[in-house]
Amino acid sequence: MVVALGHKVGQNQRLSLTPGMKESLQLLKMPLPALLDFIDQKIAANPFLDWKDGAPPSALTRLSGFAQDAADTLEAQPPSTAYSLLHQLAAQHATELEQRCALAILDALDEQGRLPIPPAEVARNAHLPPGLLEQVRQRLLRLEPYGVAARSLEECLHVQLEEQGEAHSDMLAVLAHLPLLASRGAAHLASVAGLPVQTVKDLLARLRGLDPFPWRQAEGAQPAGIRPELIASKTETGTWAITLPDTPEEAIRFETALITRIRRTPHARTPPADTQDMTAHWQAQARWLMRALPRRSRSLLAVARHVLHYQAASLDHGPQALRPLSMVQVARALRLNDSTISRIVANKYVQTPRGTLPLRAFFSAALGANTDTAQASGAARACLLHLLESETAHRVRSDQDYAEALRQHGFSLSRRTVVKYRRMLGIPSSFERMQAWQAGTVRPA
Repeated sequence: MVVALGHKVGQNQRLSLTPGMKESLQLLKMPLPALLDFIDQKIAANPFLDWKDGAPPSALTRLSGFAQDAADTLEAQPPSTAYSLLHQLAAQHATELEQRCALAILDALDEQGRLPIPPAEVARNAHLPPGLLEQVRQRLLRLEPYGVAARSLEECLHVQLEEQGEAHSDMLAVLAHLPLLASRGAAHLASVAGLPVQTVKDLLARLRGLDPFPWRQAEGAQPAGIRPELIASKTETGTWAITLPDTPEEAIRFETALITRIRRTPHARTPPADTQDMTAHWQAQARWLMRALPRRSRSLLAVARHVLHYQAASLDHGPQALRPLSMVQVARALRLNDSTISRIVANKYVQTPRGTLPLRAFFSAALGANTDTAQASGAARACLLHLLESETAHRVRSDQDYAEALRQHGFSLSRRTVVKYRRMLGIPSSFERMQAWQAGTVRPA
């Protein structure tokens, strides 16, 4: 056997993110309370930055819960991800037993937000109904941040794809064989999935834009509760106006007077080189923040206006009027990357006459292949929930009955899809609902 040493020269292209670019991407994803905390830390560490009035304006503090008084610090601390999930579940009118199931699931999660043990074992340990606990887990999966309480990485990503309307057959085929990527590479994965290699590479690039650890990321960002940053209001002409009423960049001052004083310092009193370097660093950081904040506001407003104008019917008539919309569609319309859209939409809420809603709620997958005529899956789920809520003790309908009822409302769904949506909504089977009515307990809908 002959062993030879050699070398070769080659070229390749790849995107390299600078620290400034990484921070800009983080700014896009931050909710307003976390953003104000980030700005306050920058101001505390940079003499060239300050709040115009010495503190954040009252309008922003009302929106964010930002605390200036030490006595209010405990109350104003952003709640944990677990608290946020329980708060969202309670807003869906979860029963006391369902909330106990949610607590048992959240207590069993590992540091990545996965459920490492079977749901049946969690139910047995907590003395809870296994079927109901699994239904609650399915609901937790689809609350912000999407994918918490998943049993695996594949399930976590699958839920995020569903919520973004991108869980099509090619993507699911790649997701089903994802473990092959690390051991055998993209070419082998493409062969097993029965797809062209380039298609698989494009789908993998999209998967990389998802969040594999939503619990860990959310905990690191200290997510605040449901606080609207956008306002949707109807104008006199009957159209919807989407506004971003108060932006942090308007409340920050760049201390140009300090720069002037430094420049006027006599040459004999020139500070040492390390001080000059730190001064230059502070100025660069200040200028970056003054540019990055307006970009965040413009991007958020542009995405929100496009999404909410497209979904104006749902603002008028509720979620049953949702139209199919994916983040890829919005990205193409605004000429942005779909991962950028995902960051902009994350943890952002809009105040509407129908309540405060997550911006993500206006994205929904299409029920049909033709997106021009298809209806949104979110609209179908809202219609199903409305039908289930009108159920009485004398008329408990089966999944097939609801499939027929939905067809009369324009939603062509199979019984299997109705079962899937019912479980996503945390609604028990018709047999369990009938038993609940006969027992005289509150219906778990």
